[in-house]
Amino acid sequence: MLKFFRALIVSCLFFTIFTFKPLMINAAENELSYYSDKEQSLAVNFIGRYNSGAPPIDDGGTEIVAYDPTTKHAFSVNGSEKSLDIMDLSVLGEGKKEIPLLKRITLSDLGIEAGDVTSVVNDPAGRFIAISVPAVNKVNPGHVVFLTTSGDVLTTVEVGALPDMVTITPDGKKVLVANEGEPSDDYSVNPEGSVSIIDVSGGVKKGVELKVTTARFSNQIVEEDVRKVHPESTYAEDLEPEYIVVEPTSDYAYIVLQEANAMAKLNLITGKFTTVKSLGYKDYSISSNQLDGSDKDDQVNIRNWPVLSLYQPDGMDLIEINGKSYILTANEGGDAQDWDAFSEEARVKDLQDKYELRGDLYQGYTQKELDSLVENGLFEEEQLGRLKTSISHPMNETGKYEAIYGFGGRSFSLWSADTLELVYDSGSEFERYIAEFNPTYFHSNNDDDSFESRSDDKGVEPESVITGRVNGTDYAFIGLERQGGIMVYDLTNPNAPTFDSYFTTRNFQSLDMEVTRDSGDIAPEGLTFIPGEKSPTGNPVLLVAHEVSGTIAAYELGKSSDASLEDLKLDNGKLTPSFSPDVKKYEVEVAETIEELTLSPIAHSSSATVTINGEKDLTKVQKLAPGDNFFQIEVTAEDGTKELYELHVTRLASFITTDLVSEKDGFFLQEEATNNLADNGVLELHVPVEKDQTKVVSSPEQLKRLKDRNSQVHIIKPDVRLKFDLKSFQTDKSLTLYMNKVKASELEKAEQAETNVYEVIFEQEGQAVTSLFQLSFLLEDPDQDHQIYHWDQNSSSWKEMGGVIDQSWLTVDSTRLAKFAVFLPENLMESTNQVAQEKKEEPIVKNEENKTDKVTSEEHYLPNTATFTYNWLLIGGLILVIGISLVILTAARRKRIEQEK
Repeated sequence: MLKFFRALIVSCLFFTIFTFKPLMINAAENELSYYSDKEQSLAVNFIGRYNSGAPPIDDGGTEIVAYDPTTKHAFSVNGSEKSLDIMDLSVLGEGKKEIPLLKRITLSDLGIEAGDVTSVVNDPAGRFIAISVPAVNKVNPGHVVFLTTSGDVLTTVEVGALPDMVTITPDGKKVLVANEGEPSDDYSVNPEGSVSIIDVSGGVKKGVELKVTTARFSNQIVEEDVRKVHPESTYAEDLEPEYIVVEPTSDYAYIVLQEANAMAKLNLITGKFTTVKSLGYKDYSISSNQLDGSDKDDQVNIRNWPVLSLYQPDGMDLIEINGKSYILTANEGGDAQDWDAFSEEARVKDLQDKYELRGDLYQGYTQKELDSLVENGLFEEEQLGRLKTSISHPMNETGKYEAIYGFGGRSFSLWSADTLELVYDSGSEFERYIAEFNPTYFHSNNDDDSFESRSDDKGVEPESVITGRVNGTDYAFIGLERQGGIMVYDLTNPNAPTFDSYFTTRNFQSLDMEVTRDSGDIAPEGLTFIPGEKSPTGNPVLLVAHEVSGTIAAYELGKSSDASLEDLKLDNGKLTPSFSPDVKKYEVEVAETIEELTLSPIAHSSSATVTINGEKDLTKVQKLAPGDNFFQIEVTAEDGTKELYELHVTRLASFITTDLVSEKDGFFLQEEATNNLADNGVLELHVPVEKDQTKVVSSPEQLKRLKDRNSQVHIIKPDVRLKFDLKSFQTDKSLTLYMNKVKASELEKAEQAETNVYEVIFEQEGQAVTSLFQLSFLLEDPDQDHQIYHWDQNSSSWKEMGGVIDQSWLTVDSTRLAKFAVFLPENLMESTNQVAQEKKEEPIVKNEENKTDKVTSEEHYLPNTATFTYNWLLIGGLILVIGISLVILTAARRKRIEQEK
């Protein structure tokens, strides 16, 4: 029961993480679970499976798989049986789902002493297959064994220690072997890593010795920032080749050095390495790079952390797009060196006393922010304490780590083959899509059905990557070893690939349950893409070898016929956006006077069937109702493939009346109300529930639409109405309108009002915005001389505004954001005189400080008549004084003149 509730909580949590709704196809019939957030994505069908029959689960029954188009046979490395299995894929073309085993070649059949089979490749011309076989003691030289496609041994070549991957150049002239050269457990022997180059230009004949050269590393071609895991080893000993890809010209090969987090470039003409370049660190402090770093917080917590992580790719591929070569890497994280005599592996918590984090090493954190994170428990297990790290990272002069370092990019990347510089990385998308598509088993392990058990340790672990072209589009397929599925990305733009879909045939059974034979296909290890022209079914096929379940799943990709529209025409209105076969949803607006519409869909294929809302008669005139009208145009191709196009036709209205939507914090506009309004239209919004506090909110999108259409908005309550346009408001911000009822006791004389007192405020981002509006109050007795007043905050009094009566409504125009009410002027005046008279009768207050009697204007008022008389007496006295002064001055002037004469 506890497991059930934990799963339920995790699932509910993710309803709020993503804004898109994933499309999920759960096909029980073919065991495939398919997820996408696109209207149209790559079609994937599970068509067959090979079961190696490895007795124990998680024993490597299938690891790497290759395919021969001539015989339609597949070749699989079987780690459980230490053998090469040969299968017949031709049965897939017959519709059979069980892929049979034709032959099993064991180590004893090879004629040499060997300890394992690690990789297989087939010659494109069908001359041979080649397998890599390490020695019983892995530090000794291994071999490559050449066989016919039917499994007969041709010849054997000695190569370097621990050959881990074998491939062939596109021109078929050279077989390349990545010799990993791992050390012994006691580190007494650490063989050099290398690449063997085997010349097969003359073919491979039975018993004939083949020429082999070895490309070795030297310090001169290793850039100084390349990571060295074991400090006492040379670079030649420390670098361990993992995987090889080759340019289409067969001139250069690229080798990933997983543990060193580096890539080497090999000149196949000279047989020498030209450079070894560090792939750098992935900065998880920037917005596009996030991760869940703890398996102990019991939640999905994908966020930024102060982590610099090594990409450490495993599988690789190379693709040429528009004349440029790109290297694709699956950034697994690599196995840390963990031998008896030396181990680099540690957890962040174990090293917390050795950290002095530096802000300038991260793009997303300041020093102050880093210090705050540390103070708030950064090294605890619920945060980054559980994250796997290495002691082999850089330290400062005081022996401190200046960053938290991690293993793996948890992503796939594209690198320029010319410069080995990063072109694109999928960031945190893998984790986020898994959290959305399968939250209950987020970061599951590949040996049990668990929740976030891998968050502290490389996450979903992208193990392998392959590219393939389907219906004219280049795709990348990335296998997630721990989670168990395949990520699909569209590579049309190599600088910005886009997520297409995710699919899996793993069957999660129950939380904390170990995987069994009923768990489906688990832990994708090796991927092989078969183009349609070479496929046993005639369509592209992806083969996925699963290490834990010991199975190979075959998936058919793409669609066999065209079910798209070539064009969509209509006799009224304009499609938004403009028509494109890849766009599946359209909007059309027509005037209120348009009552019908004719649609004319044209299919790409003349044999396809087209229907409109299920009807085949495409000449039928479609009636339009006011407001929203929806049409579904379905195209069915010859093979039953379907495409659906949706058309939303809005018949606009010049006047729309609707109720506001009531929610906890206020009222909101319905989307359809704003969408369906014509130019210069009126939107009448009724407040459905009477509340003293009325808050109406519109989004920036609604505001812009209404403003662009020069709309007028009416807010209707039983006793008050508000009308306004949108000219004064900014359309990039939401608009909040308050029409709050004010208690009469809060304002002086408000009890004398004939209506409720309302406060009107417009706000955008918390700031009041002035706008012209029209306010109307409903009167019980419209025959009396009512006036609308507003409350003047400065004078703390009511100011008359007037008003025009229309039937029972009194209306006034205003730009004030204030409190409003209706009064009878004589009631307001009587109230004023009464208060003044009462204040006049109050006693004079003795001012003790100045020893005089003092009356302030706030304490006493004169009656109006007394004030009038007093004012005229004062003016008359002033005039009299001025007149006397003038007479005196004039007499004095005359006397002075007479004396002068």
